[in-house]
Amino acid sequence: MIRNNIDENVVNRRTALMALGGLGVYGVLASRLYYLQVTKAEDYRALSDDNRFNFNITLPSRGRILDRSGEVLAVNRQDYRVVLIPERVKDLDGTLSRISDIIGLSEGQEKRIRKDIKDNARFVPILVENHLDWETFAALNLKTPDLPGVIPEVGEGRYYPNKGIFAHTLGFVGRAGPSDVSDDKDPLLRQPTFRIGKTGIEAAQDAVLRGSSGRLKVEVNAVGRIVREWPDPKDRAKDGENVWLTLDAELQRYAAKQFGADSGGLAVIDVLTGELRTLLSMPSFDGNLFVSGLTQADMNALNNDEKRPQYNKVLSGGYPPASTFKMTVMLAALEAGLINPADKIFCVGKLRLGNRNFHCWKRKGHGSVDMREALKSSCDVYFYDIAQTVGMDKIAQMGRRLGLGQRFDVGISGVRAGIMPDEAWKQAKLGAAWRGGDTLNASIGQGFVLATPLQLAVMAGRIANGRQAITPQLVIGEDLKEAPPLEINPDHLAFVTEAMWSVCHEPGGTAFTPEGLGIEGVEMAGKTGTGQVRGISSTERANRIRKNEELPWKLRDHSIFVGYAPYDKPRFAVGCLVEHGGSGAKRAAEITRAVLALALERDGMSRPPAEVTSEAGI
Repeated sequence: MIRNNIDENVVNRRTALMALGGLGVYGVLASRLYYLQVTKAEDYRALSDDNRFNFNITLPSRGRILDRSGEVLAVNRQDYRVVLIPERVKDLDGTLSRISDIIGLSEGQEKRIRKDIKDNARFVPILVENHLDWETFAALNLKTPDLPGVIPEVGEGRYYPNKGIFAHTLGFVGRAGPSDVSDDKDPLLRQPTFRIGKTGIEAAQDAVLRGSSGRLKVEVNAVGRIVREWPDPKDRAKDGENVWLTLDAELQRYAAKQFGADSGGLAVIDVLTGELRTLLSMPSFDGNLFVSGLTQADMNALNNDEKRPQYNKVLSGGYPPASTFKMTVMLAALEAGLINPADKIFCVGKLRLGNRNFHCWKRKGHGSVDMREALKSSCDVYFYDIAQTVGMDKIAQMGRRLGLGQRFDVGISGVRAGIMPDEAWKQAKLGAAWRGGDTLNASIGQGFVLATPLQLAVMAGRIANGRQAITPQLVIGEDLKEAPPLEINPDHLAFVTEAMWSVCHEPGGTAFTPEGLGIEGVEMAGKTGTGQVRGISSTERANRIRKNEELPWKLRDHSIFVGYAPYDKPRFAVGCLVEHGGSGAKRAAEITRAVLALALERDGMSRPPAEVTSEAGI
């Protein structure tokens, strides 16, 4: 009996101890659960969210580029592409192989993808391919569930509706390079599908057009595939702003049509404000090729074209202004008070200086000519003669006042100043003294004198304005550049512009046509120029100078014309150069008349422009 009581007490104590032990374990577990589920709930919820949610950078829409009336010159359109995120890719070789089965990756593309992966953090998306067609994109979407880390995207790509007509001015966009990333810390530049401006307005206005990034919270599954988006208005990307240009798209297209297959440049400037209505370089290229990626065949075609389609001739081309420079010589002579415009000089077809003859374009000469007649008929000997009296320094000073030798900042790179030489320039540049023959060559816009079509338009525009030294402007909304006074005697300008009128409207004028602009009651003023690009030997001159048509294209003269209209109330001025186009009275004058007429029609003139053919002449 006693033994049973003892056994029962032992059992009860053991039961109590086990109960207490169990209660202790339960308490520890309960406290731990409380700690994990309550005290540390927020921390573990954050860790859980990190596993379940990602934050992706969202790209802004690039701003559009518009002409003065709102026509779109550069826009965004839907673009199908595919990226991969290296840290989510389990088998890179196998993944690239399976992608290639669908979209056909080249060896070069695979090398580029691997290099991008190596050069970037593993969480950074890497562009595999863009500009996919819908069928390829759809096929890829069917396979992505079995391709962890491969993400098809619908984004935006840049598009230029006018193909090549505005390519030199607009430029194009491209992927940010290493130098871009090092100079700019914007995270957008590290996104594989983001594009920045590389040339032209796209580059110059990139800060305005680019916009700023946002972020998007996304829910992903175990393989990183997005299953849900959690947008927050506060995190939206800010789209880029639009940029408006002073250009007239219709006028620019028309000017390009007038050039046809010819090479050269043309600028139309508002003589009252300096706004550029046309800024054309021909031939051009399709900027869309640079956006989508040039093939080697495309690149070879551009590089091997003797007309240099990538070269911006209207802003960067340095050409002899030829006889269009003669207005500068006239104004320098009149302002210096050294020449009486009524005095006549007898042209026999050449002028001798030292042991060398300087020839007039008209072999037998023009006979007796005064200043007005000399410009009208473009007599070289007359300008040889008065340039010696005036001197090159005074001529160069006048040239700079009219815009020659000046670099105009129109908001894009590549603008050149040309050359407006004088004695100091030659000494500094070539280490040689200025010679009399240099003055004679320069007096007819040859020798060291070089100008761009833009500068020729500015020169004509300043002469037409007569009061202010207008400065070209391309981007609307930028502060208008102050136009300082021209400070040229109005009587002298009136004399020169009347002589320019005679060039176009009097028989014997080098650009005379009875039809004029083809708009009733509207007259123009202008000057032809024939830029010589080859030397003529004494043997050839003694026998017969070969015509341009008989020469290889690159040895033919440049065709140049500057002009403005209306003559009595100037509105637009044009500088036009056709490379190797022959005499200035031919192609350049024809193109200028047609373009000026349309510019005036679009500005309120009633009659449409007429296509005309000018007489032959210099």
